[in-house]
Amino acid sequence: MFSFGAAAFSQLFSQPAKRGRAQAKATGSETATLRALVDVGESVVSNVHVIYSRVRLYLCVTMEVKPEALAAQAEADRRTAAGMFEVDENWSAAEVNARWARRAVLTDGEGNPLDAAMAGARGVTDVGAKEVFFEYNAMESYPERMYLAADGIRVRVR
Repeated sequence: MFSFGAAAFSQLFSQPAKRGRAQAKATGSETATLRALVDVGESVVSNVHVIYSRVRLYLCVTMEVKPEALAAQAEADRRTAAGMFEVDENWSAAEVNARWARRAVLTDGEGNPLDAAMAGARGVTDVGAKEVFFEYNAMESYPERMYLAADGIRVRVR
């Protein structure tokens, strides 16, 4: 399954096809990758990849589910499936990651929500077993430090 978040990242990072004439380079976009080892409860965040485009702010948060949380979710999924279908471990891991991602809010260094970025934005766009994708509105200027925050835990994204 190919998600919107994965498609956006693929489009932004794929190499243009070589043609006889020069291709115009898209301006106004910059990327950054931050190493962020943060325990967010049931998962651990290891990296945050950020794309600042002219109209959107894209975040790709790399997460690893803790074994005990994965085992508990897989057991709950097996009970729900009731033998009607086989439970996939990736599905269970994505569900664990989604619990944190759905509560995460984009904030500045003081912990204030960045309403301009979040107003009308999609927020979480896709959740997988290893990554969570977010999409927010671009801002005229960004605070020096930005975080995804939920339940008193902050993951630095800038």
